[in-house]
Amino acid sequence: MKNLQHKYYESYNDNSHLLPGLDISWLKKLREEGIDQFKKDGFPDKSVEEWNNHSYKNLTDNYFKPHSDSKFEINSNLIEKRDSKCSIRVIFFNGKIINIESDSLPEGVEVNSLTYFLKNNSDFLKDKISSPKEYSEERLSNIIDSRPQSIVAVNAAFHQEGAVIHIKKNVKMPGYIELLHIGKYNKNTMQHMRSVVFLEEGSECEVLENIVNDTENDLAFTSNVTDINVSKGASLSFHCFIKGSSNNIHINNIHGEIHKDSQFNSTTIVKALGQVRAENRINLLAENSSTKIDMLLLGSKDALLEGLTKVKHAKNNSTSNQNTRVILNENSKASFQGKIRVNKEADGTLANMSCKSLLLSNKARVNSKPELEILADDVKCSHGVTIGNLSLEQLFYLRSRGIPEKEARKLLVNSFGNIILDDLNINFIGRAKNIMLEYFND
Repeated sequence: MKNLQHKYYESYNDNSHLLPGLDISWLKKLREEGIDQFKKDGFPDKSVEEWNNHSYKNLTDNYFKPHSDSKFEINSNLIEKRDSKCSIRVIFFNGKIINIESDSLPEGVEVNSLTYFLKNNSDFLKDKISSPKEYSEERLSNIIDSRPQSIVAVNAAFHQEGAVIHIKKNVKMPGYIELLHIGKYNKNTMQHMRSVVFLEEGSECEVLENIVNDTENDLAFTSNVTDINVSKGASLSFHCFIKGSSNNIHINNIHGEIHKDSQFNSTTIVKALGQVRAENRINLLAENSSTKIDMLLLGSKDALLEGLTKVKHAKNNSTSNQNTRVILNENSKASFQGKIRVNKEADGTLANMSCKSLLLSNKARVNSKPELEILADDVKCSHGVTIGNLSLEQLFYLRSRGIPEKEARKLLVNSFGNIILDDLNINFIGRAKNIMLEYFND
């Protein structure tokens, strides 16, 4: 492992001149902190508590070089026609921005690539791209463990592109913004994207991050990290749909800072045949801040899917609600780890967490681990985990009404997953249900 860490360290030094923003002192420092942290920690393995359910041997046994321009052309079938409710769509292919499609936007809405902002308004991004240390695990012993954030450290060092969304004070964004990431990578390459979403006071916005990796991919390692700041009285819904090939290793991180009287909703849907890990780390920093985090993991064949949520309640009267549903078939495996931390200064906290898993095969496996860490007295917190199979009684009932077994199973699985989908805005329910349909057809 040490030798592998050194190879990435050397790669950074050899390729750093190709990375954007090295003439910007704060970004150069951020990159150097990231690669130094990774050199110390390496990739997380089973000795790291948050990564101890499944092995990432493809990640730890292979060296991935930074992706460069390749011979691949974009598969036009992966670009659907822009939805009429989508006000602006930013399209990336293999980590490069290839198009921005938009209607006329209201004054006070800025959407463009990371490199555009670095060239034209780098001061705006200062302190908005978080250091990996900022979300490192703070133990009750007051020891800070940086190892769970080593992927974020790699991302901080090597990221080249991403999206920036800036919604100014009291602006209500019409429609929604889509960030479409399409990937088809050379063998043993890596690509890291870094995005920023910043809502000023009283603003409102809805975003869809759509990640599609081509099914013909060779083994590749990709990561997306999104830094989110929702200012006082603002509201953001951020949805992430991830589809990946059997050879793809994708790590997705959402970091959120939610302020007074503000709201953040997050929905992540993963349907992949490879290894995908989706993390939500949300800090409720002030009174009356709230978050709702939904996650749906759809696994088939030999997929390995992981979901992690961490919500920190820092001040009084904040609210969080987490719902995760896991559906696994064939040889797929999944894990869910959820944590609610309530600080001493956070009386009046209301927090709920639920994870339910449905196993459609005797070979499918799932691990679920909910945690409550409560340091305040006047709180209402709950968590629950269930794991089961399709109900034979319900299946018998549907079949007795003349519904074929295959369709009956599909109805029951749909009903299980729709707990997540039905909470989506009408703009996204159709897309989400198409993902469920694709899952049945895999």
